[in-house]
Amino acid sequence: MSTLNVFRYSALVAGILYGFTHDLTLKAEAAKKKEEVEYQKKVKLIAEAKAEYKKLHPVAQSSTKFDLEDPNLDFGKVVESYITSLDN
Repeated sequence: MSTLNVFRYSALVAGILYGFTHDLTLKAEAAKKKEEVEYQKKVKLIAEAKAEYKKLHPVAQSSTKFDLEDPNLDFGKVVESYITSLDN
């Protein structure tokens, strides 16, 4: 009869240990999933902010074209236009 009790208590301890480790695993997965959801919300918010910024601050197109074949090309104006486009 005592070997039967040893098996019973061994099964009880094994079940408790399994339940404890399984509970820890589920909690870790839930925390990881919650963290991923929060990260995706932040990424979405940043993307929306970037899109809104592009709407509010459109990129100015430079009117000076750079063509080496043009005999009337003014290198000073070309350089100035590229510098101003970099400043914006």
